[in-house]
Amino acid sequence: MKASRIAVGLTVALVTAGRVPGATTAGESNTWSVPTNGLQARLTLVEKPKLNGTRWLVPYLELRNVRDLAHPMEIQCDGHHLKIELVGADGKPIRVSAGVRSGPVPDLSRVILPLDSSIRISLECKNWAIPKDAAAMVSTDSGAWVIQEPEKGKVYLRATLTGEKTEPYYREWYGTVQTPLLKVDWK
Repeated sequence: MKASRIAVGLTVALVTAGRVPGATTAGESNTWSVPTNGLQARLTLVEKPKLNGTRWLVPYLELRNVRDLAHPMEIQCDGHHLKIELVGADGKPIRVSAGVRSGPVPDLSRVILPLDSSIRISLECKNWAIPKDAAAMVSTDSGAWVIQEPEKGKVYLRATLTGEKTEPYYREWYGTVQTPLLKVDWK
């Protein structure tokens, strides 16, 4: 029993140690973006408890530092650099955000990623008007969208992150990275 635990522990350690930065594991092959200047991104969607009778879908942005540089990567994630869109399967925007909003918004500002690290960031923004008993709603600082029942599984979210080149070039991430399309679906 003790020998089998040691064998399992060694196997896990060897597999983990053999991972290449930026490599994907089973089931992750198409979820991460192509690396841009050492940064990969993807979106995930989590269903939270209903608000005002409306299904509340919260998108999360995940960023991963896959560059081979020991210096931490700094990424601007504010409203000027990060844009979330509701798009069709062809990647074209379906509609712009509609609705009334008030109050402060969460400021993501700057994210710092050490070598071979990742972070998961909630994009939830509750300052948009939430309709009563709608099928679902996705709400971010970039916009809020009410998703109708016939749109379930037929619309997608996409995040685009941009950064300008600054000096020293190795500190601040620059370029454009776009997440793969994330299907808006629920149970």
